[in-house]
Amino acid sequence: MTAKKLMQQLENRYRERTPKSAALHTRARRVMPGGETRSSTYFRPYPLVIDRAAGTELVDVDGNRLLDFMNNATTLIHGHRFGPVEEAVRSQVAQGTAWGALNEHQIALAEIMCSRVESVERIRFANSGTEATMLALRAARAASGKSHIVKVEGGYHGTHDAVSVSVSPGIRDAGSDQQPLSKPEGTGIPEYARESMYVVPFNDEQALSETVAAHQDSIAAVIVEPLLGSHGYTTATQSYLEAVRRITEENNVLLVLDEVQTFRLDQGGAQALYGIRPDLTAFAKIIGGGFPAGAFGGREDLMGRYAPDSTEPIGHGGTFNGNPVTMAAGAAAMAHLTEDRISYINDLGDRLRTGMREVLVEQGLQGQIAGRGSLVGVHMTDRQVRNYRDAGTAPAEVRRFLFLACLNRGLMMSTGGGLNTSTAMTRDTIDQAIGIFQEALIEAYPFIESGYPQLLR
Repeated sequence: MTAKKLMQQLENRYRERTPKSAALHTRARRVMPGGETRSSTYFRPYPLVIDRAAGTELVDVDGNRLLDFMNNATTLIHGHRFGPVEEAVRSQVAQGTAWGALNEHQIALAEIMCSRVESVERIRFANSGTEATMLALRAARAASGKSHIVKVEGGYHGTHDAVSVSVSPGIRDAGSDQQPLSKPEGTGIPEYARESMYVVPFNDEQALSETVAAHQDSIAAVIVEPLLGSHGYTTATQSYLEAVRRITEENNVLLVLDEVQTFRLDQGGAQALYGIRPDLTAFAKIIGGGFPAGAFGGREDLMGRYAPDSTEPIGHGGTFNGNPVTMAAGAAAMAHLTEDRISYINDLGDRLRTGMREVLVEQGLQGQIAGRGSLVGVHMTDRQVRNYRDAGTAPAEVRRFLFLACLNRGLMMSTGGGLNTSTAMTRDTIDQAIGIFQEALIEAYPFIESGYPQLLR
């Protein structure tokens, strides 16, 4: 049977399981373009509609139960309906949901963040990771008096114009491996965004050094993720991140570390694991306890530019910045994210990676299981994955087949092959996920054999 027919069979099984999701998607398309509000949660033939969740489990509108290894894009580090967060939210809602003034929960969460992350001397809150990176880069430009930014090819830093460049460019017209071109991420991105961004390959010290040295007079900052969150958690090497810090310091360029996803790896974030101290850091995801949140922090002299009583203040409004419900939820989530809980979910991540690698070998398939700690990424390629272009050698249709095959069996991961663990999980949860992954690979074998024989061992 051809790969096309095998894919169609898989889609048909998905349709049979999810008729109510299909009907709701049809309804949604009448009022929302594409029937969705998040590009990252859309997939063909139509996205799943969730009805409720608790602990490690999602239940869709058709009653199908799924192990949630997506956790709303790593946000729910304690799983769904975590008791202390629910209690904090109920208590705060009874006192009011929003007001145009400071609240004590905001101060408490800021104190937690500043105490845990050594490089964060001052912090401000926003509503998303997009806002966090945007405002961190604005501080870098204001402090340096320079306008250009360096980012990694494949790095995702939100959806504002300045960073919507070379997130997932087509390789054929994206320049050489060592000198990627700055490519707008779709239409609607202004030309100045492309022109103000220098793009370099991930894990390539020489390329970064040459770019920064050549343009240091115009570069305000380098922004980088310790793991490429949108591309299967491709992981920075220790020597690379150390080099990034050294190169920026030597060239009088600021370093902005995007810890929107990686803050979960240690109480001090990935920067503590790698032993580097950025000038500014962007946060989001877990710091809101399941509610919309973002934050950016760093050196006092840089963050001080946002103080309204400073000499030349940077404006930073936002009706829901530091919202009391979000701050209460975030403070509760962070208070319960102790060192031993982080160690626990990181161990679960290691168990998941090990089990998935063993399954790939058992099934005679080529693949890489990437990530670090509680973040895990699946790459169906025989190539060592060190950057965006390596990750891009994994066929998209194989990734899609595995995603749907896992979903049909009750495992939710990201469409890009990303998984993450939560404190609500146990070793049995991990083993269930490994078992589902094995069953999905068995189903995928004829599909791969028919259309992608290069992935056979």
